[in-house]
Amino acid sequence: MIQSDLKLKEPVAYQSLFNSLKNNKVAHSYLFSGEFSRLKIDTAYLLAMSIVEDGNGFACEECETCKRILNNEYFDVIYIDGYKDSIKKDDIERIMDEFSRTSLEASGKKIYILANINNSSTKVMNMILKFMEEPSNENTYGIFISDNKDGLLPTIVSRCQEVPFLQRDFSYLINEYTANGFDYIDAYLLTNILHEYNPNFDLNDEFYLTAKDYVYKTIESLNEPEYLPVLFYKELYPSFKDRDDLRTCLDYYLDIMLQMIQDSLVNNCIDDEEYNNHLKTIHDYKPDKLLKIFTNAKDKIAINAERKLLFDSIACQIISYI
Repeated sequence: MIQSDLKLKEPVAYQSLFNSLKNNKVAHSYLFSGEFSRLKIDTAYLLAMSIVEDGNGFACEECETCKRILNNEYFDVIYIDGYKDSIKKDDIERIMDEFSRTSLEASGKKIYILANINNSSTKVMNMILKFMEEPSNENTYGIFISDNKDGLLPTIVSRCQEVPFLQRDFSYLINEYTANGFDYIDAYLLTNILHEYNPNFDLNDEFYLTAKDYVYKTIESLNEPEYLPVLFYKELYPSFKDRDDLRTCLDYYLDIMLQMIQDSLVNNCIDDEEYNNHLKTIHDYKPDKLLKIFTNAKDKIAINAERKLLFDSIACQIISYI
């Protein structure tokens, strides 16, 4: 049950939401803030269920309506996640269009959940703000999930009831991956990349494995960075003839590289000798500069920069400082 998990792991958030529901003082906009936690997303669904059920407390989580909401099958609850792709103008226009129509469900309550709302442009945030200020009806509710509220428009934050989430615990996700046959290092990386357990993820996923392999090759090439353009052009790019397949692999590559740089900076050793040796290599080559290069690349991908050109730039930047 989500509510029992919430009560155990995030008692402050639990009590805040319970009081709102119990006293019939549900806000029209909520902001779930704090570092990433899958529980924030689950709680957004729990709050949506509770608003629809309207039973002066948390929802039962067991009835047909609750199950439909949780499975994204309830017509008047829309969930959009900006984790992998930024939240677009079309996404907000879709919400505005759907919510301008007569409710398809008996409760009449319409709820939109925007996860990773930070990954949207200022223009899109202004659209969200306008919709918050001029909702289609008084039965419209918004739930925003953010890992960094400082990246949001202050006017959006000020119009929300903030619910802080204080813990960042990925251990249960790592355990799920290892229990299903993944090596610890892959379980660790996938947990930090996907931020969730994906039961459909293949142990032999070509995109992830290729990306990990070339991250390791990139780190090994730091002692002769002139080889990096060759590594990308002659080896990595030809691995995938399909453009979308290459994009997927390069996205994994950036996520894995950023995780390893961050682990190097904080000396976060993992129970894997090869991984730790690569962390040591990163640490010997100014990881703060590497972090800046790859963080900038990740930011540019969020606005759909051309990936091959971006990786050319990465190689040139590394060559210039080593």
